[in-house]
Amino acid sequence: MPLFCPAADLMLPTKIPNVLSLRHLVLLWLTVLAGWQPPALAESSKIGAPLAVDRVRFFPAPDRENAMVGGKFTGSNVSPYEGFTLLAEIGTVPPPGEWSEIRFPNTTPYRWVRYEAPEGSRGNVAELEFFAGAEPLRAGGFGTAGSLKPGGHWKTAFDGKRETWFNSNYADGQYVGLDLGNLAAVRQPIITPDGGDWDQPQRVTMMSPTPGATIRYTLDGTTPGERDGQLYGAPFTIEKDTTIAAVAFHEGLAESPVSVSTIWIGKLARSGLNSFHVGNSLTVNASRFSTFIRTAGGQDSFPAYIIGGSVTKRLWDDSQGSDNARWLEAYSKAVHPLDYFTLQPRDFNVEEEVVHCLRFLDLVRVQSPDVQPWLYVEWGEVDRSRPTDKGQVPSFQMKQTFPAVSWEESMAAMLLYNEEVQHGIKASDRAGKPVRILPTAVALGRAHNLIQEGKFPGVAPGETNFFRTFFEDHVHFNMNGCYLVALTWYAALHGESPEGKLLPIRTTLTAEQARILQRLAWDVIKNYPDCGWYEAGSEPCMKPEIKNNGKIVTLSSGTSGSWFRYTLDGSTPTRGNGYLYCGVITVQPGIQVNAVAFKSGMADSAVAALTPGQIP
Repeated sequence: MPLFCPAADLMLPTKIPNVLSLRHLVLLWLTVLAGWQPPALAESSKIGAPLAVDRVRFFPAPDRENAMVGGKFTGSNVSPYEGFTLLAEIGTVPPPGEWSEIRFPNTTPYRWVRYEAPEGSRGNVAELEFFAGAEPLRAGGFGTAGSLKPGGHWKTAFDGKRETWFNSNYADGQYVGLDLGNLAAVRQPIITPDGGDWDQPQRVTMMSPTPGATIRYTLDGTTPGERDGQLYGAPFTIEKDTTIAAVAFHEGLAESPVSVSTIWIGKLARSGLNSFHVGNSLTVNASRFSTFIRTAGGQDSFPAYIIGGSVTKRLWDDSQGSDNARWLEAYSKAVHPLDYFTLQPRDFNVEEEVVHCLRFLDLVRVQSPDVQPWLYVEWGEVDRSRPTDKGQVPSFQMKQTFPAVSWEESMAAMLLYNEEVQHGIKASDRAGKPVRILPTAVALGRAHNLIQEGKFPGVAPGETNFFRTFFEDHVHFNMNGCYLVALTWYAALHGESPEGKLLPIRTTLTAEQARILQRLAWDVIKNYPDCGWYEAGSEPCMKPEIKNNGKIVTLSSGTSGSWFRYTLDGSTPTRGNGYLYCGVITVQPGIQVNAVAFKSGMADSAVAALTPGQIP
């Protein structure tokens, strides 16, 4: 009986190890660490005609061989999410502890190829390899969100380690694959000039190495589709700062990857902020700010000291100890005096976090005594199992904290934790500007609520759609998520709305979606008092209206655009005290909801209350 269904014409179990060069291992490590997809890894060094995948190799997760039966290998020229054609299917249990291989007849180049795990399997596969003939294909990966122990996120299927495997939080609908880009699609356009800083107007030309391809481009940062944007016909001249995004198309092939060129005219007028950053891979996600801000005519080189997965204590200990040489190298790239400096708290031993934040602040103030420090509020993992999610981190603002049942509440809990760290820092820090907070998690909580309420055009409600829109894996952002981070940073650092300024280059966002996120970011920043742009007023907001359906509590106010703080333990909220409302409160035993409405330019409302007797 054959191991595989008829889509496969040959199965060859093998024990040949998955060998990669040292360079590829390093690049793969960086990819896992930071979600980075380097050009050298995204394409083979020799690209000719588009390649057609006709062979796959896979290694099952330990003791999970049965979970691969019914798994499919598919290809698409539409997107990573739809339009897939069956190439091969696993029919019987693959041998444990061995590589298995399927060859199949296929002459169609597919840009997106993936393994679709059977329902109920959680994606369980340890390693994957895709081939076009004898050539193993190295490219940027993609997959569904989630990471469940034992096992990990989808990137483990490409990490060269058979002892790690993809294991999602979700049982059904899991997949992992490669975006072959230029290897199997129209070659991406070449834009001349390829960005840069110029003193005079520039003549722009575009071409695709694929004969007969057409090129469409946009000037608003969005990625053009086959029927979107302007059709390129002849060179044109630009006389002001311009960002060009271009995609090439050809019948019978997938569209090319996007090419982007940000061209500045009049470089002598440029100014930027001097910064330095300490954190882990979510600070790497924030580093995309340096790319996005160029589209707004700004610059920020974003020098950083990064250790993946680390808390501030380890970052301090390593930077002053065994990793001191790398610290000195990173810190030497900063331009002093610094305008701002960011830390990324994630040590839920608050006292320990405060101590090591203060040590970094003391260090950077030696050369930059007037630096503005910020705490960058990261978001949680898909499984939401942190102490903040469980209500285990005390807050000086309330007598009791509660578990975060929804994503919105998890983001509010992360903000509350950062405010606890900030409170500890302020109690001991008298050296310079008070530390402020970058409430990125709040923007993500609000974005989740928009999707769940059907208010984000083009994205249907549902957790899968939310994570697909903003996440690369179980915790790291894709470019859409990085764009949302950059919008909050721009608004906080520059004190103005990013709308029409920061463009959504290399994202999949539509112009309408980008505008919604731009407005959301500014709404968060201007109404969060600790960002420094909140304006007090004398007229109070209207008192919150609290609605309770027995499962969730929602807040509203007759004052349009109001924000809310709430407590669950009977204590009194203010605009600076309590959980920040992100769109939903889950009914739990023992809660008493007190809420206050506030808005920049106005005074706090009177407090509204929902007592335990009013909560079923």
